[in-house]
Amino acid sequence: MGSEERCWAAACRQDGVLERTQAVSAGLTAWQVAARTRTGEWERLTPRVYRLAGAPRTWEQRLRALALWAGNGSVFSHTTAAALWGFTRFRARRELHVTLRHSGRAPNDDVRLHEASLDARDVASLRGFRVTSVTRTLLDLAATRSIDRRDVLTAADEAVRNQWTTVERLDSFAARHAGHRGVRLIRRLVTAYLGGDGPCESELESRVLEFLEDRGFPRPRRQRTIMIAGRLRRLDFCFPGTNVVIEADGYAHHASAAAFEKDRARLSQLTARGYRVLQWTWRALHQRPDQLAGDLRQALSLAN
Repeated sequence: MGSEERCWAAACRQDGVLERTQAVSAGLTAWQVAARTRTGEWERLTPRVYRLAGAPRTWEQRLRALALWAGNGSVFSHTTAAALWGFTRFRARRELHVTLRHSGRAPNDDVRLHEASLDARDVASLRGFRVTSVTRTLLDLAATRSIDRRDVLTAADEAVRNQWTTVERLDSFAARHAGHRGVRLIRRLVTAYLGGDGPCESELESRVLEFLEDRGFPRPRRQRTIMIAGRLRRLDFCFPGTNVVIEADGYAHHASAAAFEKDRARLSQLTARGYRVLQWTWRALHQRPDQLAGDLRQALSLAN
């Protein structure tokens, strides 16, 4: 295999990018590398890292190029880590965040460098990249002033719901990072979970909670359990001291006739026991928010 073939083989394993020392190890000279850059065969993405012509441009390719530039001690963090983990509200973004053990100068304007000495427990391997753990990612998000705290709360609910982390792990993590900016929000989450509030079970539930906060309603309890007909049932939201319940009804939960019938039976059982049940959907939340707010105010004013 010639030097050109070895370069392509290495690049194919790295999302179409190659680091200069890898090219030299494959048999190319520094002059040959520079020549390929001049002719456009290779595109310089960061200092010493190139995209080989023909390789598809992807978000992962940008990550790979940055990881090769930053070296083995680098860890993707903040919103970049959140996107890699798959948090719903943190999709792949143009701006990339990487944490290093030392200070440095970013190779491009869309790269943000952070300096920290991370514990081994705070680093994971994901999709071939070194990335901050879920709990560490939540802490970094909570410490970033430009990120809406409600997006962080929703991300934490998503992490617990999907078992990417646990309440116990969050609790011990918060104790281990006492004094870190952002840990107060993590402690608030842990307190809510340990107090009986379960995580929101869907993005719709998170949006309902934010809607209630924006409209100035009292904060409801989440995922409370009650006994109905000999079975434990969970209520999405209930207001302490009242019989008012909000159920967030997403289409996915009622996509079959059996699920629809089960939901109607549950609603009937709650109503028969004196609960005022308001069923809120995505469409209603977006198209009739004032009506929902008015219905809730009336229900609370008439509540037991």
